[in-house]
Amino acid sequence: MQKILFTTSLLFFFLSSNAQKLPVNPKSGKITFMETLDAKGLTSQELYDIAKKWGETNNLTINEDQAGSKIVYKGACNIEYPTARTAEKSKGDVTYKFQFGAKEGKYRYIFTDFTHTGKPEDAGALEDAEPDCGLNKITIRGWTLIKKTTRLEILKLIESLTKKIKAEQNDPSKNEDW
Repeated sequence: MQKILFTTSLLFFFLSSNAQKLPVNPKSGKITFMETLDAKGLTSQELYDIAKKWGETNNLTINEDQAGSKIVYKGACNIEYPTARTAEKSKGDVTYKFQFGAKEGKYRYIFTDFTHTGKPEDAGALEDAEPDCGLNKITIRGWTLIKKTTRLEILKLIESLTKKIKAEQNDPSKNEDW
């Protein structure tokens, strides 16, 4: 009996520690992907326009729009994960807030406020160690998978945005130094 309890505890620790690869802001305690990046040669208006067009292409909904400097989007990742007690998969969404800020020659992105909603139950904030609906609805394995998939989806978005801005930044037709 002690071996089973020890093995279960060890498995729980391994799975939950594995899910903690999401960056947590020490001040807010929220999962936050944030970085300020160089975009020399681009004005704040150009960066804003690039981000606005990029957001439309990635099906993000604008919540707040300060022309030429800041856009706040609401986004969602569709996620499939195993359900408790069956071999079936459930589907849900992880919603998040994405803020893009632009200044002359640099920009900043912030992804935060990650929350799971789905069927059969809503699991709540991804910062939580266990889903709000309980482990009888979404297992630790499922909760870990939701977190890992969210991380991968956000990293893909960041890479896509960065590539788009770099492509504009390195566009030879914009080079006035010839």
